[in-house]
Amino acid sequence: MSNNKHTLYGKAKFCYLTQADTGFGKEEYSVTLELSKDKAQEHIGAIQKIISREVAEEHKAHPSTKQLTRAPLPYKIDGDMVTFKIHSKFKPTIWDRNQKKLSPDTQVWKNSTLWVSFEPRGYNKSIGIGCTLYMGDVQIDNLVEGTSLNGSCPFPKREEELGDILSA
Repeated sequence: MSNNKHTLYGKAKFCYLTQADTGFGKEEYSVTLELSKDKAQEHIGAIQKIISREVAEEHKAHPSTKQLTRAPLPYKIDGDMVTFKIHSKFKPTIWDRNQKKLSPDTQVWKNSTLWVSFEPRGYNKSIGIGCTLYMGDVQIDNLVEGTSLNGSCPFPKREEELGDILSA
């Protein structure tokens, strides 16, 4: 287990910071953060070091020449950009750039730029050896807000019949 804290700065792609994501039988707060590959290198190195330590411990506990199963990485490299998946079972405290807590009603949406503190922790489970990133606090640099449609239809009322549209 690692006790080192890291902070990432990037653009939010998928963002569940004020309400938990309840899909796929889970309930967790998470953010997928995108940043440039050169800014991500330090964090990628730290994650790889943690995974290497888990591999070494497994080889020490069970000496074998067999290839060990690796779990999916908590980041993906796509050209010059890297996305990190960071999550927590606990709602993070969200701060603005002036160190003031944001209202719990604030909706943080995709394309907000923010800092996320996280702790990388290695694991050796049935899915393989890997590392997960546990979220701490969040500080918003540029907030993109939005609102849900509260169950209302996102489309305008249509006067024409389907047949009229298809025959045009």
